Formats: sequence, C-alpha cells, structure tokens
Amino acid sequence: ADDGSGNAAPLASPEAVLGSGADAQRAAASAVSQGPYGPMSGQVMVAMKDACRYNLFRKGFSRICEAMLTLEVMCEQDMLGKVYAVLGKRRAKVLDEGLRDGTSLFYIHAYLPLADSFAIAMDLREAASGCVSFHCAFSHWELSEEDIFQEASLTAEEIEELGDQPLPPNVSRKLVDAIRKRKGLATDEKLVKDATKQRTVTRMK
Repeated sequence: ADDGSGNAAPLASPEAVLGSGADAQRAAASAVSQGPYGPMSGQVMVAMKDACRYNLFRKGFSRICEAMLTLEVMCEQDMLGKVYAVLGKRRAKVLDEGLRDGTSLFYIHAYLPLADSFAIAMDLREAASGCVSFHCAFSHWELSEEDIFQEASLTAEEIEELGDQPLPPNVSRKLVDAIRKRKGLATDEKLVKDATKQRTVTRMK
C-alpha cells in the first residue's frame, strides 16, 4: 500500500488486528467489572433491595390506598331501606341524605370503594325493582387504616391467645390476595386439595 510518499507501507496481518481487538475488549470488560466498588457491587445492591422490601412488608406498617368513588342515588322513600342494604354490603360511607326539592325522590350521597363497585347497577335495580337512578365518578384516594400483615405486629400474649387458629384476614388483606390471585401470584391461603373422611374404627364385641 502506498502511503502517499511513494514508499510502500507495511500491512498488518488480519490475525494481529483481530488479536489486538479481542485484547482491548477483555481489558475494557475487566475494568468495568472491577469498577470503584469491586465486581460484587451488583449482587450487593440486589441483596440490599430485597432486604429493604422484606423489612417494609413484615414490620406491620404497610398500608394500601383505595380508589374511592362519589355515588349519588335517587329513589322513592319506600325503596330507601333496600338501597341502604345494598350500600351496606359494599362498604359505602353515606355522607348526606334528603328529599330533593319539588319531587318525591330521596337522594343519597356516599363514598363507594372502587373494588366494591362492580355490578352495583344490577344489585340496585334488582333491590329497588328498577325504581332507582344513580351516578358514579372518581373522587379521591383514601389510605386504609388496616394493616395488611397484621400477624407481624402481634404481641406474644396475642399470639399465645390466638393459638393454632388462623388470623382472620381484614379487608386490606383480602384486596391484596384477590389481586395476587388475579395475577397468578402466590398467597398465604391454605386450600384442602384432597380431603378424606375420618374413619372411626370400633371393635366388635
């Protein structure tokens, strides 16, 4: 090859070029792996993240935020009891109730958790025989006061008093378990897969 001055420039062999490129890559990888904190920095970060998550979820200070809807229901006076029965089953918080001016209809203003709002239209119409109208809209996020992992905050006396009986799940725990089931994740629920009847053996006299 001519370098421009009339003299032939020496050609490097392909093996030498490939060899020098591989050496450079190995040197760069070694420098990255060593880094300022050593080659174990990634594993330490993962272990620290898992430890923080475990400590957060098992110390008894976990809370969830529920989406709340504002609900306005209008119905006749003779249907109020049936409407209140439907709202009570869905953890609705009644804010106001009264008679709408110029009509014979009563109105109910309430907060309804989004998790309990599914199929409420069918239940209200079935309970009030269709003589009801309502409107739902998103209102706010509400922080639950119940601990998801309440077993982590029990005292020694409470654990001894509870014995082998399972701790009844609260509403927050039920919501979390329902979400985990829907996503195919594991829960703490124990199911009897193959149940058999207990046989009592008596001796023939």
